[in-house]
Amino acid sequence: MVALVQKPWLTSSLAQPGAGQLNDYLATVAQLAVLAVLFLIAVGVVRVLIERRIEQRRKRKLSTTRDICALTPSEFEQYVAVLFERAGYRVRRTGGSGDRGVDLQVKRGRRIGIVQCKRYEEAIGPSTIRELIGTMTNAGMSEGFLVTTSDFTEGAKQEAEKAPYRISLVNGDGLVRWARMYGLPGEVMDPGEFRG
Repeated sequence: MVALVQKPWLTSSLAQPGAGQLNDYLATVAQLAVLAVLFLIAVGVVRVLIERRIEQRRKRKLSTTRDICALTPSEFEQYVAVLFERAGYRVRRTGGSGDRGVDLQVKRGRRIGIVQCKRYEEAIGPSTIRELIGTMTNAGMSEGFLVTTSDFTEGAKQEAEKAPYRISLVNGDGLVRWARMYGLPGEVMDPGEFRG
């Protein structure tokens, strides 16, 4: 008969990991954790850089827009945001569905206001001013801006003057002057000019 000889170093290393093996395992896990964290940080940095690049391209595109009326409503909000930024405001864009009438929130110094952007062809009437007043009340703001590509009726201007808040109205002509003041080539063109 053949006798089996057990080797103690073989059975003990299979049965229980030694302190050295455990340390190696923990070191590997720690290295993988560090690599995972570094990877997540790198992904975050790349994402921020990509978003910043997209934002710069968007601003560049908007700052070369000639016909303001050709912009989509969302692009028009972005265009107005660029103008406020060039005027020294910090701008937070809140527009979109569910914005409760606040397209932009602007801040310069201690002054904080809200902006409604209306890319309209027809003149804006008093009901839109009353909506802005309601929005300002709900937002707790005392300063508001209504920026449009069209104009305001006399009733709208009177409604803004008697409002309990400071409301600045910027019509299409004022918008073009404002854009040119900051070097933007914006114009409010008649839609019929492009069809012929």
